[in-house]
Amino acid sequence: MARVKKHSAARMSPSNPLDLLVEKTKGKKNTAKKTNGGKPKTTGGTATHCPLGIPGPVSTSVELSPAGAPALPQSSQDSVLPAVVLPKKVRTGRPSSVQPGDLWCSLCGNGHASSVTCSKCGRSNCPGCIPELAGMEKEELDSCTYECPTCCGRRNIFYGLWKGDAPVFPQGMTIADTAKGDHGVRYKSSSVIVLEFIMASVAGKGTPALALHVQLQGFFSQNPQDLKYRCVPFDVDPSNLEPHREKVARVVNLLNRENFDQAILIVHTHSDKERGDLMYCGDGNTTSQSTGISDFFEKVIGPDLHEYFQSRKYSMMVLAACGSVVRIPAAREELREVANSFKFADTFAFSEADLDPYRITPFITEFVMNVLVTGRPSKDTVPTALSLSSTLHYTGVVHLQWTETGVEMERFERVHPTARPNGGRFPLQCKICHAYRPWVVPKATKKRYNIKQVFKCGTKKCSGFLVVRRLKGYRPLPDRLDKIFAALISPP
Repeated sequence: MARVKKHSAARMSPSNPLDLLVEKTKGKKNTAKKTNGGKPKTTGGTATHCPLGIPGPVSTSVELSPAGAPALPQSSQDSVLPAVVLPKKVRTGRPSSVQPGDLWCSLCGNGHASSVTCSKCGRSNCPGCIPELAGMEKEELDSCTYECPTCCGRRNIFYGLWKGDAPVFPQGMTIADTAKGDHGVRYKSSSVIVLEFIMASVAGKGTPALALHVQLQGFFSQNPQDLKYRCVPFDVDPSNLEPHREKVARVVNLLNRENFDQAILIVHTHSDKERGDLMYCGDGNTTSQSTGISDFFEKVIGPDLHEYFQSRKYSMMVLAACGSVVRIPAAREELREVANSFKFADTFAFSEADLDPYRITPFITEFVMNVLVTGRPSKDTVPTALSLSSTLHYTGVVHLQWTETGVEMERFERVHPTARPNGGRFPLQCKICHAYRPWVVPKATKKRYNIKQVFKCGTKKCSGFLVVRRLKGYRPLPDRLDKIFAALISPP
C-alpha cells in the first residue's frame, strides 16, 4: 500500500528516479490532444512571447518543441523546487484562518432555529443532536453558558449547559446517535464567490470551477445568495486591452456590490513549455501569444481584482496550466511573487508536463469542502484531499501558502513501491525488446520505500532493466496517512 513520506526538495537529485539503462529514443513532436467537447487539454506548447499592451506580430508560426525537451522533463521528479529564502515581511490585518459562521450544527451539519452556540468557540448544536435542548425554554437557555462536545474534549463527561460553575445536568447531556459530525468540525456559512478566468479556446462544460460550484450548492441551500459563480473567458488582443478591461470591470462591480467573504480564483489556460509563460490568446499552439506570469496577472486579472482578493477574509487560487509554471525556476518564482502579492491564503499549481485540467476537479473539490465548509486547516487537508482523489495520481501538486513572513511552498508527489517507485513512472515498454509492461517486481519490494531498486524486463532473453534511485531526505508524514497516499517534497 502507498505510504506518505516527506523529504527536502533542496537535497533531491534533479534527475529522473527511473533511469532506463538502454538507449533512449527521440521524442515525438507534441500535438494538441482533445478532451471533452473536442477542446484541447491544457498542455500548451510554445508561444510567441509578447507582453500585454505591446503590439505583437500579425501571425505566428512556431514549431512545437519535441516532447521531453531538457527544459521540461516528462517525469514529475526531474526538476525540484530549490530552497528560496524570502525577506521576512510582517503583515497586519490578515486572519490566520477563515472565520467560520454559526448557522449550521457542528454535529449534523443542518440549521435549526433553536440551536445553541458554544461560549468558547462559537460552534452551534441543535436540539436534534442534543435532545435535552428540546425541552428547555429560550429564557432558561439564555441564563446558561454552553460548552460544545469539541471544547469538552475526548474522554470527558459532556455536561454541555452550565450555570456558573455547576452543570445543569449533573449526569451529563445526551448526544444523539444520528449526529455524524467529525470531532473538531465546524460548518461554515460565510459567502463564497467562485471566479473562473478561462482561455476562450479551452472553454467548455465540466470545468473544475463549474464542478466546484455545483458541489458547494448543497451547503448553501438555505442561503443560495451567498454562493455565486462567474466566468470570464479571455482572448486578449495585446495591442488593445480595453475590451477585456471593461469585461473585468463589470465583474468587479458585481463582486463589490455583494461583498463575498471568501473568494476562489481558478485560472484555466495554456503555458509555454520552454519559459513557463501563460498564454492569453490563440488556440494554445502555433497561433498563441504568451507573457510572464506576473504580467499575465497584472493585465488579464487586473489591479481591481488584485485589491479585491487582498481584502477577503480568505482567498485561494488554482492555476490549471501545464507543469512548466512550476518546473522552470524563473516561472516558479514569479508564481510565488504573485501569490504573495495577491495574498492568496492557498495557491495550487501542478507539475505534470501535459496537464488534463478535468482530472484535478476531485482534489480541488475535496480541499475546498474541507477548508471552506468544515473549517479544517489547509496544511492538514492537502495530503488527505490528494489521497481521496483517484484521478490526480499522475501529477505532482505544488502548494503555496501565504504567511505573515512570506510564502511557503510544498510539492506533493505520489509514491508507491511498485506502481510509482520513489515518485517515478515505469516506461510502458522495454526499449530493447519492445515488450509492453514487462517489468518484474523483485521480492519484498511491496514493503520497501525509498531504496535503490532494480526492475528487470520479464521477456525471455532480454537484458533490459530499470534502476530506481533513492531519494535523499525522505521523511514520513503522520502515520494516519501512511495507508492513504504519497510523498511530500518540502523546501525550507
